[in-house]
Amino acid sequence: LTISSPLEAHKSFNVTFDVIGIDVGFENPLFASLEMDYEEADIYRADASTPPSTQNLTFYELDLGLNHVVRKSTTRMEFFGNLLLQVPGGNDGPGGLLVCCENYIVYHNISPGSGIKCLIPRRRDDLDNTDRTIIIVCATTYKTKNLYFFLAQTEQGDLFKITLETENDAVREIRIKYFDTLPVSSALCVLKTGFLFCASEFGNHNFYQIIKLGEDDITPEFSSFADSTLHKK
Repeated sequence: LTISSPLEAHKSFNVTFDVIGIDVGFENPLFASLEMDYEEADIYRADASTPPSTQNLTFYELDLGLNHVVRKSTTRMEFFGNLLLQVPGGNDGPGGLLVCCENYIVYHNISPGSGIKCLIPRRRDDLDNTDRTIIIVCATTYKTKNLYFFLAQTEQGDLFKITLETENDAVREIRIKYFDTLPVSSALCVLKTGFLFCASEFGNHNFYQIIKLGEDDITPEFSSFADSTLHKK
């Protein structure tokens, strides 16, 4: 293991919520960072008439030739996010990332206009409480040569399977399907042997065996094409 000297990419008054690497194959390494300018937040707190501060999704590229970090693009987020998920790229997928936001899963890539959002399904008893937000607390990616999908768990313990529909190597649709309800975890890991490890926030950690992926059952599947309130029975 070799740790190189740090490379500087300073930005004043900036707080980072999450950082991930983007799958770009053999190209220069690309990273995505979920950030917020806290100077704007301080101004809004002092003067409510100013526009509220929002998060930014920023892409950074490490130029291996110059050994220098370049800020490639910045996108203002429509919703508040807390977690980033890498989407397989190259020959395995379209690349980019999923941003887990309040009530939404949003797909982004470095190309402009790539934001695709899908509502996270709600429980039926949550439909009357519209002020309560749904937050993803942990997630994991499962990838083989033929398929990939994501498992994401909400703060209520509900586990959802997320898949992406692509066309010409571009994401056109996000699909979310209820998978199971498990004790709330701080981390998830799907093994290639078909087991799911859950690092529980409270109590013992658990191993589960995935018998089937739910592709042939009658559980409703929700899409980014839909524009309605979603719920789970």
